Amino acid sequence: MPAVTLRPLAESDLNTVVSWFAEPHVTRWWEASTEPAAVRRRYADRIAGREPTEAFVIEAAGRPVGLIQRYLISDHPDWADALLATGAFSIPAAGIDYLIGDPTATGQGLASAAIRRLALRTLDRDAHLEAVVAAPFTDNIASWRTLERAGFTRTFTGPIAGVDSHLYLLRR
Repeated sequence: MPAVTLRPLAESDLNTVVSWFAEPHVTRWWEASTEPAAVRRRYADRIAGREPTEAFVIEAAGRPVGLIQRYLISDHPDWADALLATGAFSIPAAGIDYLIGDPTATGQGLASAAIRRLALRTLDRDAHLEAVVAAPFTDNIASWRTLERAGFTRTFTGPIAGVDSHLYLLRR
């Protein structure tokens, strides 16, 4: 896998994140405002450590190319209920969301490398977790192939929170 680094998202990254959210390959799958003030509101508590979701910038060759975040499923009860209803796993688990925002950096394996790195770090850090999970839309072929390259296994296909999705797990 290609070399990537993950560093905590900082206030100085938010304009870049806004530009990524405006990219057509991102807007198709990631529901996020492209208004700078809304993005700042969404990520301010994560950056300050006041929210349990941790956000990271994915860098390749020292250049920011994407965003990845992790959270404990139990910190989001509605999402936990939707995921647990699949019967594919039980908590404790962590969830991840990710995107390669820079269109020139897509298709290079950077997302798979970042996902693998963060998932393994998460399992190493939190010994009580059984798995790391992700739930891409079934139509988002690039996303689920990315997860497969990162070592995740599809455990469920069907509606999750009303959206046709695949559920992928990387088990301990």
